[in-house]
Amino acid sequence: MKKILVLPLFKMESGHHRSANALVEAFQKHDPEIQCEKVDFLSYVNGGLERFVSNLYLTWIKKFPKAYSSFYHLFFSKKSSMLQSAYEAVFLEKMEQLIEVKQPDLIVCTHSFPSFLVDKLKRYGVCDVPVLNLYTDFFINGLWGKEQVDVHCVPSKDVKNELLQMGIPENKVIVSGILANDRLNRRKMNRQHDEKIHVILSGGSLGLGKNLSSLVKTSSSGLVEYKVLCGTNRALLDKVNSLNSSHITALPYIASAEQMNQLYSWADAIVTKPGGATISEAIRKKLLIFIHSVLPGQEEINLEYLSERGLAETIDVRESFEDQLLSVVSDSSKLFAINKARHLYMNELDVRSCAELASLIEQKLFAGKKTPKEKYLNDLFSKLYRSL
Repeated sequence: MKKILVLPLFKMESGHHRSANALVEAFQKHDPEIQCEKVDFLSYVNGGLERFVSNLYLTWIKKFPKAYSSFYHLFFSKKSSMLQSAYEAVFLEKMEQLIEVKQPDLIVCTHSFPSFLVDKLKRYGVCDVPVLNLYTDFFINGLWGKEQVDVHCVPSKDVKNELLQMGIPENKVIVSGILANDRLNRRKMNRQHDEKIHVILSGGSLGLGKNLSSLVKTSSSGLVEYKVLCGTNRALLDKVNSLNSSHITALPYIASAEQMNQLYSWADAIVTKPGGATISEAIRKKLLIFIHSVLPGQEEINLEYLSERGLAETIDVRESFEDQLLSVVSDSSKLFAINKARHLYMNELDVRSCAELASLIEQKLFAGKKTPKEKYLNDLFSKLYRSL
């Protein structure tokens, strides 16, 4: 039995978990003998520390977004060697301990913090376990481990080229896109043209989007129907429900990939933040993507990429969202450009599903390799055979 250790950072739901869950499900369908375990690293170090850091992060991005943005660009840049050395000194031994306890055959990192530490352990010769980076944004920050990583699952050809320029061998890079559950690959059913335009409004799993309900509060055309994903934000859920509108429905956090697939299949467009996982899901379901707000740090960089590639439209909060939506929907040349951008992006991918990726990873990392138990049994039977 092969053991895969999957390492996000926080316990709170995020794109890091969604992409990890998608790959875990694919591995287990590919080979039931593969045992996957997901460990959020900060909780392993200390549950109280994880709660403190996650609460600090949420408070920071809400109340002091500019300060967090500055910190992000400093800490996650290649120049922050002093901060990264301090991080290494505090957490490296804990990562070594975790790997020793779990004894994995493969480590999958979905966050740069664990990847940085595992890369250091491999560089110091302390760890020889194959490691895979599963990127969940449209760029790679400077903290991710790179040189000692065995497989990089990157979001785009642009990021692949960036790694190649750093000297990473091409056979270690797979353009997988940001992973989404394979259920989302099911084709959408075509609807009648005279139906309303269906729009998902999403603030992320935590419902952090600013002024989410106000985007539809003044809508009056009767041409658009909305479903608002409120995540775990109860206040947002209550606020949307208080609108008492027949064409606006509030939804709590949805954990099921199948339910999300049904919702995406219902929709024509999504209004969201530029989080990597949600955007990737929307691209795969061929939705029009509108950005309503941006969290400081990685989402700012994601938005730059999406805008440059023509994959998303940014909403002007000073104007009616519905007018902006109808303007895009009624513009055939604009729709053509968006569809072309989406098509070009998807054509860059080396694999189109998590199932394909799981099979490819097994070929790259597990082919011909035996677990300690398998090696022991082989040695035992060899000795018995020779003694006959």
